[in-house]
Amino acid sequence: DHCFLVLCAMPLLLLHAAALATATCRRAAFRAAALLPASLLLPASAAGEVERLRSADGLIRELKSQWSDLTIDCRYGEMRRELLSAENKERLLAEASSTSKSGTTVTVCKSSGVQVRKVLGTTAESSLSRMGALLERPALLQRLPEDSLEAYQAASEQLQQALAAADGAAYLAGNDYSAQTTFRRGESTDTPNLDAAFQSVSEAQQALARILEIVQAGG
Repeated sequence: DHCFLVLCAMPLLLLHAAALATATCRRAAFRAAALLPASLLLPASAAGEVERLRSADGLIRELKSQWSDLTIDCRYGEMRRELLSAENKERLLAEASSTSKSGTTVTVCKSSGVQVRKVLGTTAESSLSRMGALLERPALLQRLPEDSLEAYQAASEQLQQALAAADGAAYLAGNDYSAQTTFRRGESTDTPNLDAAFQSVSEAQQALARILEIVQAGG
């Protein structure tokens, strides 16, 4: 059991390690940008970068508002249990000969983090894909107020770490009991990894809001 838990946690640990390595590179990029003369920075407008940040913010808000729909997959069906009793044998035979299965089956669900990972830009392209590269673009760094560089750096690291944690938890959500055992829509379920993913998404939202505040204050 101990080995199984370690193996399950390995993808999340690797994601965290990658996030820390990326953060180290990002600090170096920020320091280099701060030391460069303004004449050496690209003079291009950051309108496109700011618009993508706003799009990412809207995407996170939409993800949170549609969380239940995105994390509950109800494409499954199972035999109605009452039909399996001895007294319902004749009804079961009659339903089995029918072309419609609505009388013998009931729709059931499983929890899933697949759609969450798509929105986060891990398994599909989205506004949140390659966020680290976006945050290091000279057009963005150039417009930062001089006294906000450290705050921008801290918020950028927080955003990257939160997104990585959310993706890791969404990946591990496949191990949740409710991801492997069906339940009926509306029933309470135990989804610890999805809950952790939601918390990390909320932290990413806060960090991104701070980044937008700093960038927009720069003009």
